[in-house]
Amino acid sequence: MTSPRAAGERFIGAAGDTLSMHDIARVLRERLGDAAHRVPVDVLPDEAVLRAAETAPAMRQTADQLGIIRRLDNARARRLLDWNPRSGDDAVTATAESLLRLGLLKDASLT
Repeated sequence: MTSPRAAGERFIGAAGDTLSMHDIARVLRERLGDAAHRVPVDVLPDEAVLRAAETAPAMRQTADQLGIIRRLDNARARRLLDWNPRSGDDAVTATAESLLRLGLLKDASLT
């Protein structure tokens, strides 16, 4: 944000890739090997989430988001700032590796 072109401007600071929870799980399992052994592999059907939300307040927010795909456009930041963000897959991997290195994940180790 030190570019003169950024003065007084706002930019979306996201890679723009939309990753579902299933996509995130796939990336973790593919890239972290044994360290991701506790990452779920199954997809919970929408109907199960909706039923759970009827009795579990914690699931209501998740149920409200079913079927919503958020789209972001970072073209302006890329163009004006010559910005090239890392991919969503790389961001997920880097975050998980940091959490592992810091010992913040239960029953996990960086292999």
